[in-house]
Amino acid sequence: MATIKAPSMHDRIYVGAHGNVSMALTNVSLKAAAIGDVVEMVELPIGLSLTGFRVHTNGLGESVKIDIKSGSDVLAADVDVSGKTDEALVIPPTYNEEKRVLNVVVKGGKATGTLQINPEYRVIGY
Repeated sequence: MATIKAPSMHDRIYVGAHGNVSMALTNVSLKAAAIGDVVEMVELPIGLSLTGFRVHTNGLGESVKIDIKSGSDVLAADVDVSGKTDEALVIPPTYNEEKRVLNVVVKGGKATGTLQINPEYRVIGY
């Protein structure tokens, strides 16, 4: 199992007006990422309440699915990204009490292609 860092790991999440819904943009190009590989998409600061994700890809390969996680907590399991996907996932609001990394775990097959996991969130504060 390898850890792959998306270029967006160098980006900062906007922490502006409290209560407004915002979205962070992430992007990673995968080349034969193995089953069990962890892709770190972006760092999530303390005080965010995640409300959903927008998942975009042209397809990562046959049978490929992903788990979307905040730290070690699975927020969306078995998301099918084998073919073209443009999907909005709504989750119960999940508050970050500590700094975490939004990451993706590859499942089902080797993943090749571009993946975007764009978290939607509200800044609550701490």
